[in-house]
Amino acid sequence: MAVFLVLGTTAWGQPILRLPSIIGDHMVLQEKSSVRLWGWADPRTEVMIVPSWGCDTIRVKSGGDTRWNATVETPSAADTPYSIVFKTKKAEIRIDDVLIGQVWLCGGQSNMQWSAARGIADMKAELKKPMNPQLRLFTVTNNSSAWYQDDCVGEWKVCDSESAEWFSAVGYFFGKSIASAINQPVGLVNASWGGSPIETWIPASDMKKIPGLEDEWKKNRKSRGYGFRIGSMFNAMIYPITKMTLAGVIWYQGEANINNNERYADMFSLLIDSWRKRFKAELPFYFVQIAPYAKYKNEYAAAALREQQAIVAATKEKTGMVVVSDLVDDVNNIHPKYKQEVGSRLANFALAEVYGQNVGKYEHARFAEMKVKGRRAFISFYYADGGVTTNGQRVEALEICDESMNFVPASAIVDEGKGELIVWAESVKKPYAVRYAYSNGAVGNLKDAVGLPVAPFRTDGENPVPLEFRPAPEVSGIGVVAEGEGYQLRKFEKGAEPFLNRKYPISVLPEEFAGFDMLVRNVKSGELSQRCVVTPDADGVLYIVARKNNRTSEDLYGWREVKGAQMHYATSKEDGVMCIFSKKVKAGRQVVLPQTTDFGGIILIAKNIELR
Repeated sequence: MAVFLVLGTTAWGQPILRLPSIIGDHMVLQEKSSVRLWGWADPRTEVMIVPSWGCDTIRVKSGGDTRWNATVETPSAADTPYSIVFKTKKAEIRIDDVLIGQVWLCGGQSNMQWSAARGIADMKAELKKPMNPQLRLFTVTNNSSAWYQDDCVGEWKVCDSESAEWFSAVGYFFGKSIASAINQPVGLVNASWGGSPIETWIPASDMKKIPGLEDEWKKNRKSRGYGFRIGSMFNAMIYPITKMTLAGVIWYQGEANINNNERYADMFSLLIDSWRKRFKAELPFYFVQIAPYAKYKNEYAAAALREQQAIVAATKEKTGMVVVSDLVDDVNNIHPKYKQEVGSRLANFALAEVYGQNVGKYEHARFAEMKVKGRRAFISFYYADGGVTTNGQRVEALEICDESMNFVPASAIVDEGKGELIVWAESVKKPYAVRYAYSNGAVGNLKDAVGLPVAPFRTDGENPVPLEFRPAPEVSGIGVVAEGEGYQLRKFEKGAEPFLNRKYPISVLPEEFAGFDMLVRNVKSGELSQRCVVTPDADGVLYIVARKNNRTSEDLYGWREVKGAQMHYATSKEDGVMCIFSKKVKAGRQVVLPQTTDFGGIILIAKNIELR
């Protein structure tokens, strides 16, 4: 419990020393970070901050407006509870049971906000089970303001059946999955409001910078009916916590923009940029595509908004979209009552992309291309390793048309060899377009090999966004020292040979990695690749090249595949293909490269490699 101790008074009355509500007992601070702590004290007063994890006393001075800000270095995550003392010469506050781990923000509207108390069935069942006290919950009380607010209302609580009953079910299940997988404390900040349009979560000053967005807002009757204002929720519920250090954001919103969806992708992208700017970090954003709901008045309104969400996932770096069409048991209920799998799917994005965990396939298969041959349309997909399937059932919610644009129900089979969906209808002689689950309430039954639903799509959209249009990832240009026997340095470029004992020149490679140094050695099938220890000279990302198959899947545990980044090498028979994998690293901290018995072995690439 926070303790406030008055050590003296001034001629003007009781001394000031105050913390925002987000800094208090039971809180979680982001591990291994320069976290910000802040508050208010008597004008021009020295504030001393003493963390119990052994840092030196931090000293800052409040301004004439009473505000003070400090930066504190946090240690690695642990289940050890810490305390922090804040004091001036006249007052003191102590907060206890502070954990160091991962902090995530949970935002959006009602499907993020809904809890066991609001009828979420699997969350009700969860309350009867033992809960992880290393999970900490903070709910920002709903509030709206035309101006930036310095503080919000809420308090950190240890997760138990009482505190979790009213907490976001999606947020809880996400946090539970993260905490279990990485064995660290997790702090969840829930800032969501049922029925809130996305414009209310975007700073008004940023909305003004993009022509036409305010005009779109004026078309949204619901916003006027509720009395919402642009930026009002951001001002009161997000701005007060923007000094926090976060691991990332999960988001579930969109239903309130059904009738204002023409530029939803622009607005959502703007929200992501605005929040990243305010939190001063390139935060990962993982979000939920809105669920099927049949009662929207405007035909295809929900389908159009889902398409806008898919555009953001395809074009915005460090984002990921979860599809939930298979998790809806009643398309007449806008609040699906099961959220555990929603939270788990969001967590898999974070575990794979933020924490380097091997969670298997987590991206949903998405439309890539349509080709027409005779009376049939051939649909291919991205992220459909192993193809797509309906488990022997007829494909539901599938339509096809000719140039008349009169869509009719379609039949389909799966070409298991190519992973393509072959679509036709007897009445359509020359296919022009195909749509799948493109309506307000369509559920569909297409899944990939691991059971994840295929994302809804249409081939006739004005702006379909294939994944090859994703911006190229920013490549980390750190240098490394590599220690190992039997290696040789070469350039990672076309024509170079990636193996010492094979004349297999590189024929294709990602341009963003061209010119890197490459560490090569002999290769032999079934023989364990050589040991190599790497020391980075700066914080950044380490890259290796390896074949992607059943043999290497376990060897590469903790390494993340760089999507779309492949190296081809020419052999006497056909090209071999290897993928690029990455892992975040710290300066001076040694990394032992994985070893494998796969023929291709492991190839280190870096901007500069010093071989010892």
